[in-house]
Amino acid sequence: MEMAELLKLEDNLTAMGANELYTYATEKYPEVPNMGLGKKKLVVRRILNHERNKMNEEETAE
Repeated sequence: MEMAELLKLEDNLTAMGANELYTYATEKYPEVPNMGLGKKKLVVRRILNHERNKMNEEETAE
């Protein structure tokens, strides 16, 4: 995932409603407990940070 994709993901997540965001987080990231819990802004930050960390891990593995 690149920065442009992260920005697009952030826009999509921000446009979602609270229930839709919770469902997205729990289905997309089942390995991370409580990913979808909390205020909407917190959940969006948590998802973006998770994706950034995955992106950084991929870069260091190369």
